[in-house]
Amino acid sequence: MVLTALCCLCTGLIAILLSNMPGESRAEAARRITRRLSVFGSGASIVAGLSGIPYRWLVGEVSFDTFIAVEIGLAVLFAVWAAAAVGRLPVGRVRWR
Repeated sequence: MVLTALCCLCTGLIAILLSNMPGESRAEAARRITRRLSVFGSGASIVAGLSGIPYRWLVGEVSFDTFIAVEIGLAVLFAVWAAAAVGRLPVGRVRWR
């Protein structure tokens, strides 16, 4: 997740820098990569949370009430993330050059 966040930050900065250069055509490709990295990184963090809390509950470090509250919160977060991811990812047919 941390590596994905760093890569997303770097490609986003590259996209910003390239968009300010006249005649540069790689800015849109950097933006697409940044969008995909952001969706992947946020999905990985949600999966880590959804799998980490049940482990802590099975080991006995958190109570059942805490487990249920956190899992419901993560399920709501997942629904919001899925809606945002659908809006961020490109739609339509991808053209390969």
